[in-house]
Amino acid sequence: MTREWSIGDVFVVRHAGMPFDWLESLAAPDDLQEAAAEMLVREDVLRETTGAGFRRLERAIMQCEPGLLPSVPADWREGVDAWRAAAERYTSLYQEADQQATKNLLTILERPEVAEAILLSNPDAYHNMLRRLLDRADPLTSRRRRARRQLYTYVQRFCAKNETVSFFGPMAYATVLDATSNEPTELQTGLPRRRRVFVSYWAGRALCRALARDSRLLPDLAFHRTLQSSAPVSLPDSAGADQRHDARTVFAHLDTDGATLRNLTRATGLPAKGVARALQLLVAAGAADMRLGGGPYDLEPLTTLSAQLRLLPDSPARLERLEQLAALERCRAELEAGAGPDRERLISALEKAFTAATGEPARRAAGATYADRAVFYEEASSPFALRIGRGLAERWQEQLRGLLEVCTGHGQATQRAAADAVRRELDGVQRLDLRAYAARAAAAFPAPGSEFATSYAPVYRAEDWQAEAERLAKEAAGAHGDRYALIDLCVKAPDAAGLPEGELLVARVHHHLLVRSWLGTMYPDQEHFSAAADTWINEQDGRMVGFDFGRRNKGYYRFPTREAALRPASWTDAGQLVLRPEEFTVALDEEGIQLLDPAGAQAFAYLPLNDFVKYAPFAALSHPQVAHPSFVAGDDGGLPEIGIDGVVCQRPRWRIDSNSLDLPTPHARFLQLRRLARRTSVRFVFCRSARERKPYLVDLASPLAADLMAHVARGTDALVAEAMSPGPGELWLRDDEGRRYTSELRMQLIGREETK
Repeated sequence: MTREWSIGDVFVVRHAGMPFDWLESLAAPDDLQEAAAEMLVREDVLRETTGAGFRRLERAIMQCEPGLLPSVPADWREGVDAWRAAAERYTSLYQEADQQATKNLLTILERPEVAEAILLSNPDAYHNMLRRLLDRADPLTSRRRRARRQLYTYVQRFCAKNETVSFFGPMAYATVLDATSNEPTELQTGLPRRRRVFVSYWAGRALCRALARDSRLLPDLAFHRTLQSSAPVSLPDSAGADQRHDARTVFAHLDTDGATLRNLTRATGLPAKGVARALQLLVAAGAADMRLGGGPYDLEPLTTLSAQLRLLPDSPARLERLEQLAALERCRAELEAGAGPDRERLISALEKAFTAATGEPARRAAGATYADRAVFYEEASSPFALRIGRGLAERWQEQLRGLLEVCTGHGQATQRAAADAVRRELDGVQRLDLRAYAARAAAAFPAPGSEFATSYAPVYRAEDWQAEAERLAKEAAGAHGDRYALIDLCVKAPDAAGLPEGELLVARVHHHLLVRSWLGTMYPDQEHFSAAADTWINEQDGRMVGFDFGRRNKGYYRFPTREAALRPASWTDAGQLVLRPEEFTVALDEEGIQLLDPAGAQAFAYLPLNDFVKYAPFAALSHPQVAHPSFVAGDDGGLPEIGIDGVVCQRPRWRIDSNSLDLPTPHARFLQLRRLARRTSVRFVFCRSARERKPYLVDLASPLAADLMAHVARGTDALVAEAMSPGPGELWLRDDEGRRYTSELRMQLIGREETK
C-alpha cells in the first residue's frame, strides 16, 4: 500500500530571537588560532618522533605546560624545543585574547535587549552576575570567570536556540499559499512586534488556593460536579459509612449551576460541618470542584477570578480580594505595555502584589532560567513571517516521503517493543480500566523523561544504515492506515530566495498533530491554525481519544473531540467531551494491547506531550507511531551524516571523553577545542551530556566556549557532539540588515492511505 503525505497549511517558524552574527563575533583572533594550529602541528611531530615514548610528554602537552616537561633524549630535543617555543607564544597570545574575550562579551551584554532577556530568564543572574560584571572592571578571578561563563551561556541560547519564549524566542508562522495563487515563496521582515504577558499556571493555582483558604469567603463559594458520567462516585474506603452517605447526598444536590456550602446545608438538612466534610471527600475523589478559576486551560485567571468574586455577596473580604486581583492586573498590564530598563521595577511590583495576595514566594527555584519558574511568562510575535508557494510545499512533500516512511517503519517497531515491555511487566493481566492500568504501569515503569530516544526503542548500527532504512521502508509499506507526524525541518540555504533549492534536514520527528495549543498564541486565527489537524481527527469517526494531562507550565494542547482526563478533574469539565479514565478499558493479550472506549470499540490515544509519547504504557495505546530512528556509532565513536532520499535525518556526531575537556588552565581548555575542531572539521557543535536537559552550542574557536565545554563535561563520562547543521553560511532567515538567525520549520504532515 502507499500513503500520500501532505503538509499542513500553517506551521511554526521556530527561530532564535537574536542574530547568530553576535555569537559568531566572539571567536578568538586569527593570530591565536594560527598559534594554536602551530601547537597542534608541533604536537603531531612529537608523536611521530617519540612513538610510544610520547606518553612521557603527554601530561605536559595536554595541559600546555612546558614546565612539566621531563628531561628527554637528545634526538627528541629539537622537537621538544620547537613545541616549547610554540607553547610560549601561544600562551602569551591566549592571555591577551582571554581578556579581550571578556570585553567582546560585555559589548553584547550591554545591549538593552540582551540585558532584558537575562532579566526575564533569571532575575538573580541579572542582579548578581550581569550587573556586577558590567559595573566593575575587576581581574578575571575564578568567580568572575564563572559569572562570565554563565552569561555567555545566555548569549549562546539567545543567538542559537530555536525556543519560544518572549522576544528572544518569538513566535513566527508560515502559511502555504492557495493552489490557485501564483505568488512565489516570500519572507516578510520588519513586522511590528507584539508582546503578551500571562500569569503563570502555577501562580493562578496559588491564587485559587488563597481564595479557597479564606474562611470569610468559603460559605458563599460554589461547588460543581466535574466530569459528566453515569459511573458511581468512587469514595475512599477510609471514610466511614456515614461520611460516604453524606457525600452521596451532597453530590445529588450539586447541579449544573453549582451550589454553595450555605445552600447545601439548607437543601440537605445536614450540619455545616457534615456538608464541609462531604465536599472534601467529593473534591478528593475528583467528583466535585470549587468554582474558582477557569480550569486548567484558563489563560486569564485574574479576569476569571475577579468575575467570580463579583458574583459573591458584598462583604469586606470580597472587596479586599477584588482589590488584590485588580492590583495584580494593573501590574500585569503595565508589564505587558512596558519595555526596557523600567521592566525591572514592573517585575518587582508584580511579584510583591502576588505575594501580598497569596502569602507565597513569587519565584520557584529562584526563578532560574525558564519562564515557568516566575509568576508570569511572556510571549512575543516575530518580525518575520513566511509565505510558501504551493509548488514548493508539494516538492517538499515528495522529498520527505521516503524518510517519513522509514520513520513509519521505525515507529511501528518502537510501538511493538513498548507493548512487549508492558506485557512482560503486567504478565497475567488481561483487562484493566485506564486509571488502574496507569497506576499499575507507574509502579513498573520509570517516569517519562526528556531523552531523545527511549530505552526500549530499536537502534541501528551506523555502518548498516542503508540496509536498515530499506528494511524499515518495506515494513512501512505493509502497514495499513493513516499516519501523522510533526517534524522540525531545517533548510540549508544562504537566504530566503534560496529555499526552493535548499538541502533538507529533519532535525526531529514528533508523533504529534498541530492541534490548538500554546504554539498558536500569536497566530491571529486559531481555527485556521489547527484546521488540518481538526479535519483529519474528524475523519477518524471517533476512534481518536485525547489523553488530557492538563497544562505543563505554560504549555497546553486542546484535542478537538473526546478526551480522557488523566489529571485532576475540574468544574469546567462538566458538559465537555471529557471522560473519566475509568470509562475506558485496556485489553492485553498475546497479540498486543488495545484501548477500548466506553462502548467497547477500539480507540487510539492521542498523546500531546513528547514525554508520554515515549512512555511505554501510553505509547502502546497510541495511534500507530511515526518516530525518528537512531543510528549508533561504531568503534571509533564517530557517526557520519545519514540521509534518506536526499534528506538528512542525522547530523554527524562524535563521542568525546569528558576527561579530555576538564583541564586545569583556560589556555589548555581552548587548545583542546582546537583539537576537536580539527577532528570534526566544523567550528560549531552542539554538545550534550547525560545530565543536561538541552544541548549547548559550543564555538570551537572561542575562548569563552572553552570554559563552557569544561563545565558541561564535569561529572560525566562522555559528551556527544553534533555538528551545527545548517552551518553559519546556510542560515536562510535574515533580517533587513542581513543578519542571520537560526531557525527550523515545525510542520505537520499527514499520510493518508491511498485506496485503489
